[in-house]
Amino acid sequence: MNIGTVVEGPTDRMVLETIVQRLCPGDHRYIPLQPKSSDTFDELGAGWKGVRRWCASFHPERRLEAYLTQYGLPLDVLLIQVDADIAVEYDLQEASEAPVPDVLQPCPPIAATIHQLRRVVARWLGCVAPDKLPPQVILVFPSQDMENWTFAALYPNDPLCQNAGYECLQREGSHAHPAYCLTLKEYGKRLERKGLEIKKRKRHYEPLLPIIAAEWPKVRQICSQAEAFSQALGNHCGQMLEGKKL
Repeated sequence: MNIGTVVEGPTDRMVLETIVQRLCPGDHRYIPLQPKSSDTFDELGAGWKGVRRWCASFHPERRLEAYLTQYGLPLDVLLIQVDADIAVEYDLQEASEAPVPDVLQPCPPIAATIHQLRRVVARWLGCVAPDKLPPQVILVFPSQDMENWTFAALYPNDPLCQNAGYECLQREGSHAHPAYCLTLKEYGKRLERKGLEIKKRKRHYEPLLPIIAAEWPKVRQICSQAEAFSQALGNHCGQMLEGKKL
């Protein structure tokens, strides 16, 4: 499959590609669309705002449907990832003519906030609703961020993973957060931290990818959004295989 990726950062892409290979084994071609480089960011910038700028380029002059079929070769899958913690951002929908109301919902569970975020990203793409997006497009919302999935893969039996509000834990205001824990000695100092800023480098994630792949079934049990992504991707891969048989 030809798989385009639009993500917040390079390590997010590494994890998503690992999960794709776990769920849909094959000789896939991964096409980095945002950021275009695995090491640097272009003029669109980093993080969720870079994703939003990329999405915003599709309306009204440039159509997403045409892009999916005319980008050098057709894209079988387009993964668009942003972290669920963006729901708290005051400028999430700046310049939107029809902003989605009440994006941040009570949590747990995370499902209501994800429902609203799906509507937000669909509108970034110039679409009125998520169910109107082309079938190749799969929206991915690690909750609250990719480190929730990573921590669950590494330490599925940790008390933190048994917390009913695990998918609601944010970096701000709490040290009992997966990303923060991954900087601690007792968790192997998997990531670096300077003050409150957590560094997620490729070299940190490279040795973790095989573990994430092997433990993905456990991540799906702990994280509802890991399960949602797995089902969406699995269904799409299955439909593509059926189409090729026909």
